[in-house]
Amino acid sequence: MRDNDIKGKKFRRYRRHRPQHHIADNSTNLLRKREPVTSTNQVWVGDITFIRVGDEWNYLSVIMDLYSRKIIGWSFAKNRSAKLVSKTVLKAVNNNACTRETICHTDQGCEYTSHLYQNTLKDHGLQMSMSRKGHCWDNANMESFFHSLKTEMIYFNKFQTLEEAKSYIINYMHFYNNERIHSGINYLTPVLCEKQAA
Repeated sequence: MRDNDIKGKKFRRYRRHRPQHHIADNSTNLLRKREPVTSTNQVWVGDITFIRVGDEWNYLSVIMDLYSRKIIGWSFAKNRSAKLVSKTVLKAVNNNACTRETICHTDQGCEYTSHLYQNTLKDHGLQMSMSRKGHCWDNANMESFFHSLKTEMIYFNKFQTLEEAKSYIINYMHFYNNERIHSGINYLTPVLCEKQAA
């Protein structure tokens, strides 16, 4: 190559980026040392799961009230993004009486470390809490909800359109909140548990 004045094409040097990881690194799991919840709107938990629609994955973002197990906000879209999870927070805020003490707990996914999501929490006075890295059981209630959703509804259906999937999700959310009893809340439905706490 030298004899013929040929130079190899170089890839640019790899540079490690940490655009949002500092947020996760400095986050705290506020649930670890906290007393168990005693009423609604003390702790909200959130997460994202994927649902196949046609040949593509679509994404469901959910927020649950940890005390009543009620789904208080959800959004479904083709793209997994900070906008999706922020929209879910706004739905939860608009439908519930959160306070400056309300904790919103999630994992360390990139959507939750985004500036948009962080600012949405700050704008509404919500406290940020995140699971420890690699500890899925820190958000066990959301994992349990997604397991129920998939085994009771998703795995029995093949969705062809976003609208069809949304229709099924709407029906399941109504069933989950109003009809499905939970051993963790004394075999009440989430809505009934919420009413008793009021």
